[in-house]
Amino acid sequence: MNIGLIRHFKVNCSTKMFMTSADFKQWVKQYDNSDVIENKFKIGDIKWDKCFSSDLSRAIKTSQSIFKGEIIKTKLLREVPIAPIFNTNIKIPYIFWCISGRFAWFFQCKSQIEKKKDTQKRVNEFLDSIKDESSNNILIVCHGFFMNTLQKELKSRGVTGRTIRTPKNGTLYLYKK
Repeated sequence: MNIGLIRHFKVNCSTKMFMTSADFKQWVKQYDNSDVIENKFKIGDIKWDKCFSSDLSRAIKTSQSIFKGEIIKTKLLREVPIAPIFNTNIKIPYIFWCISGRFAWFFQCKSQIEKKKDTQKRVNEFLDSIKDESSNNILIVCHGFFMNTLQKELKSRGVTGRTIRTPKNGTLYLYKK
């Protein structure tokens, strides 16, 4: 069984250098609804049988561009939601909001919509649901931060492949079972 992990294509969404917490929340909504910028994609020599995709539009558009067969959309593959760690009208660098939100997720802070254990539960639920696909080669189109948890769980289940710390948009990462 081959598993191809793909982070969605790059999102066509600009950012401001400095944002209030409300600006950051609005930017997250805008990002979630923005179009993607397709890139040349190398599918490789493997015949892919199925494609599982996050149900967010950026992943669906990526899936439809790279795979011509059945695409199974699921909320289990959605990106880990991110929120400001506190409310303020002071404009703070955009990168602060991104990094602090991910640290808050890691440390299970109440500021985040989804906790780390909830993300791990989603990953396990998804992988349990595809156990019967062991004779198929499957593509999984999802999101960068989510892929970190997905990779760790795949490896703990005996799947081999290189660890990607910062997955590139629209790039295939191959794993084998």
